[in-house]
Amino acid sequence: MTKHIITIIFSILICIQTFSQTCEKYNRKLFHSLPDNFPDSINCKDKSGKKQGWWIYYKVQHQTTNKPDELAKGDYVEDYRYGQYKDDRKVDTWVTVYNVHLISNIREDKYYYSHDTSRVTSWFSEGGWNESDIIYTNDSTVIKSTSLSPKEKHPICIDCDKKYKICIMTYRNQTIKKFAFDSFQTEFEKTFFMYEHNKKKIDATQE
Repeated sequence: MTKHIITIIFSILICIQTFSQTCEKYNRKLFHSLPDNFPDSINCKDKSGKKQGWWIYYKVQHQTTNKPDELAKGDYVEDYRYGQYKDDRKVDTWVTVYNVHLISNIREDKYYYSHDTSRVTSWFSEGGWNESDIIYTNDSTVIKSTSLSPKEKHPICIDCDKKYKICIMTYRNQTIKKFAFDSFQTEFEKTFFMYEHNKKKIDATQE
Protein backbone atom coordinates (compact mmCIF):
# COMPACT_ATOMS: atom_id res chain seq x y z
CA MET A 1 0.00 0.00 0.00
CA THR A 2 2.76 2.43 0.98
CA LYS A 3 4.65 1.83 -2.27
CA HIS A 4 1.42 2.34 -4.21
CA ILE A 5 0.77 5.70 -2.48
CA ILE A 6 4.34 6.84 -3.11
CA THR A 7 3.98 5.94 -6.77
CA ILE A 8 0.75 7.97 -7.04
CA ILE A 9 2.31 11.00 -5.32
CA PHE A 10 5.38 10.78 -7.54
CA SER A 11 3.18 10.64 -10.65
CA ILE A 12 1.21 13.68 -9.49
CA LEU A 13 4.42 15.65 -8.91
CA ILE A 14 5.63 14.78 -12.41
CA CYS A 15 2.35 15.94 -13.90
CA ILE A 16 2.48 19.22 -11.96
CA GLN A 17 6.03 19.83 -13.13
CA THR A 18 5.19 18.94 -16.73
CA PHE A 19 2.05 21.03 -17.08
CA SER A 20 2.84 24.10 -14.95
CA GLN A 21 4.24 27.37 -16.23
CA THR A 22 8.02 27.76 -16.22
CA CYS A 23 9.81 31.10 -15.93
CA GLU A 24 13.35 32.41 -15.55
CA LYS A 25 14.89 34.68 -12.92
CA TYR A 26 17.50 37.21 -14.03
CA ASN A 27 19.90 39.80 -12.61
CA ARG A 28 18.17 43.09 -13.36
CA LYS A 29 21.34 45.07 -12.56
CA LEU A 30 22.88 43.78 -15.79
CA PHE A 31 20.18 45.48 -17.90
CA HIS A 32 20.36 49.27 -17.95
CA SER A 33 17.33 50.27 -20.01
CA LEU A 34 14.30 48.19 -19.04
CA PRO A 35 10.86 49.72 -18.32
CA ASP A 36 10.23 50.50 -14.64
CA ASN A 37 7.38 48.00 -14.42
CA PHE A 38 9.39 45.12 -15.92
CA PRO A 39 8.61 41.86 -14.03
CA ASP A 40 11.04 39.91 -11.84
CA SER A 41 10.33 36.69 -13.76
CA ILE A 42 10.86 36.51 -17.53
CA ASN A 43 10.96 34.05 -20.43
CA CYS A 44 7.86 32.18 -19.31
CA LYS A 45 6.30 29.20 -21.06
CA ASP A 46 2.80 28.00 -20.27
CA LYS A 47 1.74 24.40 -19.68
CA SER A 48 1.57 23.87 -23.46
CA GLY A 49 5.15 25.07 -23.93
CA LYS A 50 4.08 28.35 -25.57
CA LYS A 51 5.99 31.56 -24.85
CA GLN A 52 3.99 34.10 -22.87
CA GLY A 53 4.57 37.56 -21.38
CA TRP A 54 7.86 39.46 -21.20
CA TRP A 55 10.99 37.91 -22.69
CA ILE A 56 14.62 39.00 -22.89
CA TYR A 57 17.11 37.51 -25.33
CA TYR A 58 20.60 38.01 -23.93
CA LYS A 59 23.98 36.48 -23.16
CA VAL A 60 25.87 37.06 -19.91
CA GLN A 61 29.60 37.59 -20.41
CA HIS A 62 32.42 38.25 -17.94
CA GLN A 63 34.98 41.05 -17.96
CA THR A 64 38.20 40.10 -16.14
CA THR A 65 39.65 43.65 -15.76
CA ASN A 66 38.31 47.16 -15.32
CA LYS A 67 38.09 49.37 -18.40
CA PRO A 68 37.78 52.97 -17.12
CA ASP A 69 34.68 54.83 -18.39
CA GLU A 70 33.67 51.80 -20.45
CA LEU A 71 33.22 48.47 -18.70
CA ALA A 72 33.69 47.42 -15.07
CA LYS A 73 35.12 44.08 -14.00
CA GLY A 74 32.48 41.37 -13.60
CA ASP A 75 29.46 40.01 -15.46
CA TYR A 76 27.88 42.10 -18.19
CA VAL A 77 25.43 41.88 -21.10
CA GLU A 78 26.68 43.55 -24.27
CA ASP A 79 23.25 43.85 -25.90
CA TYR A 80 19.80 42.42 -25.44
CA ARG A 81 16.37 42.34 -27.02
CA TYR A 82 13.13 42.48 -25.06
CA GLY A 83 9.41 42.44 -25.71
CA GLN A 84 6.27 40.40 -25.16
CA TYR A 85 4.91 37.12 -26.45
CA LYS A 86 1.32 35.95 -26.62
CA ASP A 87 0.75 32.31 -27.48
CA ASP A 88 4.22 31.96 -29.04
CA ARG A 89 3.90 35.10 -31.22
CA LYS A 90 5.76 38.36 -30.70
CA VAL A 91 3.34 41.22 -30.03
CA ASP A 92 3.52 45.01 -29.71
CA THR A 93 6.99 46.60 -29.55
CA TRP A 94 10.32 44.76 -29.29
CA VAL A 95 13.42 46.81 -28.48
CA THR A 96 17.09 46.01 -29.00
CA VAL A 97 19.47 47.80 -26.63
CA TYR A 98 23.22 48.35 -26.79
CA ASN A 99 24.11 47.94 -23.12
CA VAL A 100 27.79 48.88 -22.69
CA HIS A 101 29.33 52.35 -22.26
CA LEU A 102 26.95 54.42 -24.41
CA ILE A 103 23.61 52.80 -23.61
CA SER A 104 21.03 53.29 -26.35
CA ASN A 105 18.18 51.70 -28.24
CA ILE A 106 19.50 50.51 -31.59
CA ARG A 107 16.38 48.84 -32.99
CA GLU A 108 12.60 48.76 -32.56
CA ASP A 109 10.18 46.31 -34.15
CA LYS A 110 6.39 46.59 -33.97
CA TYR A 111 4.23 43.53 -34.64
CA TYR A 112 0.64 43.67 -35.91
CA TYR A 113 -1.76 40.83 -36.72
CA SER A 114 -5.07 40.63 -38.51
CA HIS A 115 -7.25 37.74 -39.61
CA ASP A 116 -5.12 36.68 -42.57
CA THR A 117 -2.05 38.92 -42.59
CA SER A 118 0.83 39.92 -40.34
CA ARG A 119 2.96 43.05 -40.35
CA VAL A 120 6.35 44.03 -38.91
CA THR A 121 7.43 47.68 -38.94
CA SER A 122 11.04 48.31 -37.93
CA TRP A 123 13.49 51.12 -37.25
CA PHE A 124 17.19 50.44 -36.75
CA SER A 125 20.27 52.59 -36.39
CA GLU A 126 23.07 52.19 -38.91
CA GLY A 127 24.41 55.40 -40.39
CA GLY A 128 21.14 57.00 -39.27
CA TRP A 129 17.68 55.51 -38.79
CA ASN A 130 16.59 53.00 -41.39
CA GLU A 131 12.91 52.10 -41.74
CA SER A 132 11.27 48.98 -43.07
CA ASP A 133 7.79 47.54 -43.35
CA ILE A 134 6.95 43.92 -44.17
CA ILE A 135 3.42 42.66 -44.75
CA TYR A 136 2.80 38.99 -45.42
CA THR A 137 -0.08 36.57 -45.49
CA ASN A 138 -0.15 34.20 -42.55
CA ASP A 139 0.81 31.30 -44.81
CA SER A 140 3.70 33.45 -46.17
CA THR A 141 2.64 32.94 -49.79
CA VAL A 142 2.52 36.68 -50.47
CA ILE A 143 5.08 39.13 -49.11
CA LYS A 144 5.32 42.90 -49.61
CA SER A 145 8.05 45.08 -48.17
CA THR A 146 9.42 48.62 -48.23
CA SER A 147 12.92 49.72 -47.19
CA LEU A 148 13.82 53.33 -46.59
CA SER A 149 17.43 54.31 -45.90
CA PRO A 150 18.39 57.43 -43.89
CA LYS A 151 17.76 60.81 -45.58
CA GLU A 152 16.03 59.20 -48.56
CA LYS A 153 12.54 60.11 -49.77
CA HIS A 154 11.63 57.02 -51.74
CA PRO A 155 11.72 53.40 -50.54
CA ILE A 156 12.75 50.25 -52.34
CA CYS A 157 9.73 47.97 -52.66
CA ILE A 158 9.57 44.20 -53.01
CA ASP A 159 6.50 42.21 -54.06
CA CYS A 160 6.66 38.40 -53.79
CA ASP A 161 4.21 35.72 -54.85
CA LYS A 162 5.00 32.12 -53.96
CA LYS A 163 2.53 30.82 -56.55
CA TYR A 164 4.79 32.13 -59.31
CA LYS A 165 7.99 31.59 -57.24
CA ILE A 166 9.16 35.12 -57.96
CA CYS A 167 9.79 38.49 -56.34
CA ILE A 168 10.08 41.87 -58.05
CA MET A 169 12.15 44.68 -56.56
CA THR A 170 11.22 48.21 -57.60
CA TYR A 171 12.19 51.80 -56.87
CA ARG A 172 9.84 54.64 -57.81
CA ASN A 173 7.81 52.11 -59.83
CA GLN A 174 10.83 51.09 -61.89
CA THR A 175 12.09 47.49 -61.74
CA ILE A 176 15.55 46.98 -60.25
CA LYS A 177 15.61 43.18 -60.42
CA LYS A 178 13.63 39.95 -60.21
CA PHE A 179 14.66 37.07 -57.98
CA ALA A 180 13.47 33.74 -56.57
CA PHE A 181 10.82 33.75 -53.86
CA ASP A 182 13.06 31.80 -51.47
CA SER A 183 15.68 34.57 -51.62
CA PHE A 184 13.42 37.24 -50.14
CA GLN A 185 15.15 37.61 -46.77
CA THR A 186 18.61 37.91 -48.29
CA GLU A 187 17.51 40.40 -50.94
CA PHE A 188 15.48 42.41 -48.45
CA GLU A 189 18.56 42.91 -46.25
CA LYS A 190 20.58 44.03 -49.27
CA THR A 191 18.18 46.91 -49.94
CA PHE A 192 19.78 48.90 -47.12
CA PHE A 193 23.34 48.85 -48.46
CA MET A 194 23.15 48.06 -52.17
CA TYR A 195 21.52 49.45 -55.32
CA GLU A 196 22.73 53.03 -54.86
CA HIS A 197 23.69 53.17 -58.54
CA ASN A 198 20.27 51.85 -59.57
CA LYS A 199 18.47 54.42 -57.44
CA LYS A 200 20.54 57.35 -58.73
CA LYS A 201 19.92 56.27 -62.32
CA ILE A 202 16.16 56.07 -61.76
CA ASP A 203 16.13 59.40 -59.87
CA ALA A 204 17.84 61.08 -62.81
CA THR A 205 15.05 60.00 -65.17
CA GLN A 206 12.25 61.26 -62.91
CA GLU A 207 13.53 64.66 -61.84
